[in-house]
Amino acid sequence: MFYEKLLNMKDYIKKILYFIIFFALVLNMTHKLNAETYELKDVLAKIEQNSLEIVNNKANFESIMNETKSNLAWEYPYFEGTLGGVNEGSLSSGATNAWGASWSAMFLVKPKLWWVNPLLQESLQNKGVQYQKNYELIRNLNFIGAKRIYLTYVATKEKYQYYLKREENFLQLLSNAKKRLEGGSISRKDYVSFQSAYIDSTLATIAVRNDLLELQRSLYVILGLKNHEFISHFEPPNMVSDTAKMPQNMAVESSKKQQEIENLMSLSGYDLDAFESNDSMESSLNNTENKGDIKINGLEFSYVEMGENALDSKLANSLYIDILDAQSKEYQNLAKYEGLNHWGSLEMGGGLDYSLNSYNPKVQVSIPLPVTKKQTHLKAKYMSLESGALTKAAITKKQIAIKARAYLNELELQKKYIDVAKNNTDVKSHLAELNRLAYETQQVTLFEYITQANAFVDSQIELVNSQIKYINLVALLEETLGESFIEIGEIK
Repeated sequence: MFYEKLLNMKDYIKKILYFIIFFALVLNMTHKLNAETYELKDVLAKIEQNSLEIVNNKANFESIMNETKSNLAWEYPYFEGTLGGVNEGSLSSGATNAWGASWSAMFLVKPKLWWVNPLLQESLQNKGVQYQKNYELIRNLNFIGAKRIYLTYVATKEKYQYYLKREENFLQLLSNAKKRLEGGSISRKDYVSFQSAYIDSTLATIAVRNDLLELQRSLYVILGLKNHEFISHFEPPNMVSDTAKMPQNMAVESSKKQQEIENLMSLSGYDLDAFESNDSMESSLNNTENKGDIKINGLEFSYVEMGENALDSKLANSLYIDILDAQSKEYQNLAKYEGLNHWGSLEMGGGLDYSLNSYNPKVQVSIPLPVTKKQTHLKAKYMSLESGALTKAAITKKQIAIKARAYLNELELQKKYIDVAKNNTDVKSHLAELNRLAYETQQVTLFEYITQANAFVDSQIELVNSQIKYINLVALLEETLGESFIEIGEIK
């Protein structure tokens, strides 16, 4: 009886230990695949903190505002004085030949005329409108760029997994070719061709990994992540399940893969140079903590649907046009200001003259005579700038409309391309599955099976590439319109 209770207790303890081990493994995997997550509001905050364009725009605006306020203020008043002497004997025949002091003191100002200052104040308001519109445009363009980079990054991670699968398939072909070479069924030339194909697939995989690192570097710059490590493990996306359906007898153990590659690339007696594969790199990819991955909630691949009315509405409220309109209004006010500012150097003041023991009040006025065309030319300068801004606004509006409609047509065509690519992937998937079953029943050769498996992987890569092209087209359309299809103002 006691023995049975002891056995039951041992079983119970084993179950507890198994549960603890399982729970620890789950926590470990979660930690390894844990990506740093951001919300859209966090991304916007990071953009405003780290965008050089936004910082420069704010600094320029504050500089221009202070300069305009300085122009609105009066010039410093100033004091003007003279000191001298006078010979009293020279002024009257009865006076002795004596000398006396004389002096003059004046207080002068350069006033700002009341009919020109309101024009400067209106110009100041227009500068504020320009700054706000410029700020919104720069923020929108930075957000559009961040969205494009992030979505391309996510798609490239998926593409990278397909390239790894493709490389593995070529390794299987190379392994089979080695056996056939040793058996005498293929020539050395044929084997080197398989070797070259595997090297090409490895180079392609490394190139895609470099693309990923470049995209991650761009994200780090946008988000200002200076102390973060670069990615060491890419979380595999939800890949089509058929890509993982490899025959059991074709599986290659990870611990033996590097040695097998070395054996394949350097066969004794055939004088083939050894090739250092990137297996160690792939091992680190799959076994190192994912400290550098980034995820942004709310940013996902989606299609753009925009009718003619929606496009006309966006064209009517384009930030590009608003900025040019504000510039034209500013030039208009400055032209009026220069047309009225003929007496900008007007001076007036008063003071005292002292001479011969008497004080004499004095008033002084300096009035410029606008007899030249100086102000006329200044007025013409700003009128030309106003006309240019209005013309630029009309041309820009036309160009935006042309580009936007062209991008919408390209997006519609690219969407159809993606749909066809998806159908092609489905067909290739079905065909790869049929070849897998045929290979397991020895109805097709390994070469035929792997070739079809690679065709399926290539179709998946092409599908991702078509989605990346769609992402870039959406970004070009958004940049043309000056705003994202994600309403930034509604992000909280």
